[in-house]
Amino acid sequence: MAFVEIFIVLSLYIYVLFRLPEMRIAGTLIFVVLVGGLGYYTLTAPAAPEAELNRITADEIMLEGVDLALDPRVSTLTGRVENNSPSYILTGLTFDVKIYDCPAADTPLSACFTIGEDSKEAHFSAPPGQLRAFEAALIFANLPNVEGVLRWDYSVVALRALKSVTP
Repeated sequence: MAFVEIFIVLSLYIYVLFRLPEMRIAGTLIFVVLVGGLGYYTLTAPAAPEAELNRITADEIMLEGVDLALDPRVSTLTGRVENNSPSYILTGLTFDVKIYDCPAADTPLSACFTIGEDSKEAHFSAPPGQLRAFEAALIFANLPNVEGVLRWDYSVVALRALKSVTP
C-alpha cells in the first residue's frame, strides 16, 4: 500500500514540475531538502527495537515485592527491580502472568487449571546498580468463577535495555 502512495505522490510531483515550469527551481529545492532530511534521519535513527531486547540476562536483575492486584477490568502487576548489569540501562521487562484455579493451596501449578493469561511490558528506566518500581496493566478476559483456590504465577520473558553512557 505504501508503494502505491509513494507512486501517486511522485507522479503528481513530476506532473507539477513539467506542467508549471516556474515551479521547477522550488520543486527541486524541496526534493533536495526532503532527500537530505530522509538521509539524515536514516543515519541518526536509534537502533531497531529488537536490538534492545535481551542485552542483559535475567541473572543480572533482582525482582522483589512482585504482587498482582486482581480487578474485574484491569489487573495490575507491581513490584521493584534492581539492575545489576554493569553497562546497560534496564528500560523494560515483559511479563507473562498466568492465573490458576487449583483444588488446594498446596497443589502444584502443573496440576491446576489455567483460567487466565496475559503478557505485558512494564516500562521504566533503571541505570546500572539502581532500583526502580514497575507497574504493568493486565487484562484477563472472560475469567470463570474460581471453584478452588485462586493462584497466580509470572515469568519474565524479555528484558529491554539501552547501552549506558559513561562519563
